[in-house]
Amino acid sequence: MYSKRINYLLVGSFAVAMLVAAVIAVATLAGRTGPTDRYYVLLDNVTDIKYGTQVRFEGFPVGQIEHIEAAELGAGKRFRLEISVVEGWRMPIDSVARIGNSSFLAAKTLDIQSGESDELAAPGAQIASARPDDMFSTMRAAAGQLTALSEGNIKPLLAALQTLVSTVNADTPVITRELTSFTQNLNASLVPIRAILADENIQAIARALANTESATETLAKASDDLALAMSKLNHIATNLDDLVEANDTAVEQTLKDLQYTLATVASSVDTIVHNFDGAARHMNEFSRLIRNNPGVLLGGTPREAVSEAKADRPKAPTTGSVK
Repeated sequence: MYSKRINYLLVGSFAVAMLVAAVIAVATLAGRTGPTDRYYVLLDNVTDIKYGTQVRFEGFPVGQIEHIEAAELGAGKRFRLEISVVEGWRMPIDSVARIGNSSFLAAKTLDIQSGESDELAAPGAQIASARPDDMFSTMRAAAGQLTALSEGNIKPLLAALQTLVSTVNADTPVITRELTSFTQNLNASLVPIRAILADENIQAIARALANTESATETLAKASDDLALAMSKLNHIATNLDDLVEANDTAVEQTLKDLQYTLATVASSVDTIVHNFDGAARHMNEFSRLIRNNPGVLLGGTPREAVSEAKADRPKAPTTGSVK
């Protein structure tokens, strides 16, 4: 009887010890081994997340999720998670929380990525959140994008291609006839082009191009000569400017003398003209005397003046010889 009691006591003690060990292990794994601080996180999706889900800070267990509730924020619905973290844990204010799992078969956890700010988040503050980065979330996002792409782009594209193929099948005879007509017209249009591109025309074009090149070279040479001539003219103009500037005083004196001479000639021009007029009359009189009596040049006497009455009277015929 005493032996049975000892056995029961040993079995009961072992069971209690195992239960206490299990509680301690669970508490250790959950990160709740003492006083905690509460924080809040807002998430769009809480798939596989529930009360007791482990909270890790850079992979280290620091607490668990205590409560999940829906929150109406803006146009959509989000979920507000209340988490408990080991009391006094240094939580930078720019830390980010997201749902993740460490391996393919591991349970989901709430992972907090440490921020770089020196300012710490106060207990009761809200921690920023981000979309999950595990494989399943990535696959769901990719599947959603593929679905949207299929519904919004691929299906309309296939429908448009089907309509286009149907239209092409219906219009194939017309297209074939139009293509044949276009080919015939193109062949007819190519005949003049082939004539233009004959060997003799190509040679003529080559000669014209050669002549054009030669003319261009000649023009370039003439341009160089013209540039040289312009350079010489500029040099001459520069020399003239220098000459005028160097003889400015002499040129000014010459102009003054010329002005004085012109003024003197202008003041005596009447006398000169009068003398020229008198000389002209004398020359006219001298010419008249010579015409009437050329003997004046040989020292003869001038002829007797003939009156107008005698000049008009007819001369009597001579009967004898002149002695």
